[in-house]
Amino acid sequence: MTREDFLTRWTARCNELERLGAQVHGAKLCREVLADFEAVMTSEDEALLGLEAAADRSGYSKDHLRRLHHQGKLPARRDGRRLFFRVGDLPRKPIRFDSKPILGYDPIADARRVATQA
Repeated sequence: MTREDFLTRWTARCNELERLGAQVHGAKLCREVLADFEAVMTSEDEALLGLEAAADRSGYSKDHLRRLHHQGKLPARRDGRRLFFRVGDLPRKPIRFDSKPILGYDPIADARRVATQA
């Protein structure tokens, strides 16, 4: 099931229930929505991406993904010389929010810092 199928199905169900003024069992409805959502996630995880797209999606470089595959840490399907990765198998590069950007060396600021410490 795709995202579009999911939205179409549940929009239609919502409109139908609203039109009929239906009173539904909340837990049963939630279980059905969650089952469909799980089907959407599973189908998205099964999608295959080429090396370039996999690198964009994961945040790692193409060389790093290729290295992980050769080390046996990341499964991939080979089609000739091309590698295809399952979306569900791709690692995610952690995002660093609190790190300072690395700036070039500033000799004047360094000299001031050294002078104040002496």
